[in-house]
Amino acid sequence: MRHRGHLSWAQALALVAGVSAAVVTSGAVLVTRTDPQRFPDLWVALWWAASTVTTVGYGDVVPASAAGRAVGVVLMFVGIGSIAFLTAVAASAIVVGEVGAEEERIESEQREIEDIQESIFRRLVDIDTRLRRMEVAARRRRRRHGQSSPHGRKSP
Repeated sequence: MRHRGHLSWAQALALVAGVSAAVVTSGAVLVTRTDPQRFPDLWVALWWAASTVTTVGYGDVVPASAAGRAVGVVLMFVGIGSIAFLTAVAASAIVVGEVGAEEERIESEQREIEDIQESIFRRLVDIDTRLRRMEVAARRRRRRHGQSSPHGRKSP
């Protein structure tokens, strides 16, 4: 599975600002074409587009044509979508930060457990080695004393 990079807060803000600026400018240009009487110059159209995309909508200028109102609807949805997108990025950044910290803690604990397991394994190997030496020594002693069984009985 391919792991994709995370969008930082600054990148998300730049993306939303860029898209919003493009949409506001496009909306302003379009509304001057669809409603030239109400939007005689680009500055009035930019004012209307900016207030519409931010969902403020002062109402001082509004398009009269159906096409101009359609441009307004698109601007409203872009404004709502931009706010939702920034909210999602902020929430994601919080969750990713918390998950990252939790993953680091778990990995640290896992390394500690692995270190403890390795230490236990080394001690078990050491104990096993000592036990084998003791068994060999015990067999030698039994042979020297004429015993063949580990229970102290003499062999027949």
